[in-house]
Amino acid sequence: MQKIESSEINEWLVNAINWQNDSRPLKVLNFLPKFDNYVGVTWKIGIIENFPFSDFIANAKSEAEIKNNREIWNCHPQVFDENAESQFVEISTEEALRRFKIPYHEYKNDRKLPWNTGAIRILESKIIESLSLIVDKIPENKNLILYWEDYYRYNIEDNLFKISKEEFLKEIEDTGFDASLYLYPESKNWCLINLEDLGFNILAFNNKIKPQMEFLTEVENFKLTEESELFRY
Repeated sequence: MQKIESSEINEWLVNAINWQNDSRPLKVLNFLPKFDNYVGVTWKIGIIENFPFSDFIANAKSEAEIKNNREIWNCHPQVFDENAESQFVEISTEEALRRFKIPYHEYKNDRKLPWNTGAIRILESKIIESLSLIVDKIPENKNLILYWEDYYRYNIEDNLFKISKEEFLKEIEDTGFDASLYLYPESKNWCLINLEDLGFNILAFNNKIKPQMEFLTEVENFKLTEESELFRY
């Protein structure tokens, strides 16, 4: 990863980002310049298949309720094992919402899933696989540029770099998918972003390369527009 000294190469992007002082809800247009197409790249989630969700007490307060949940967790120790991803069965967002009788929405209602049980988990390795496929197959994927929008949160001095695909994926992983990172080529025909607290990735691209974007059928994604709401507060 090599620091870029001149910020001129990034003015097109920085000048378009407008979320700090704008009214809520914040939309796609608050975080990206104008593109012809926007898609959300769904994060992969996994579930412990035999977990007794119906017996778990979501807001346990009494000693008996806390004991109930502790006994459930004792039977499923993978809940507390950060390296137990393989013990979680991959499930689509749509199927997960249906299982818990939550109205389906591509990217909003997943926050209503019972995450506090610990029996649902983000599958980081699967997310990296999806992002790796995108950056491998997207056209104009050489001479990539990384803009680190919230660099100050990570105590780094610089925010603009020349970067390889592998370095980008490492930064995403090392920051727990919670840094606001923008990846784009010198042509500016596409931009792949990760936003703090969003819960999915956004890929924006122009019609010039749309015929070469058929590979997107290989990753779970959904359509967005400039007006798609991202953050209500």
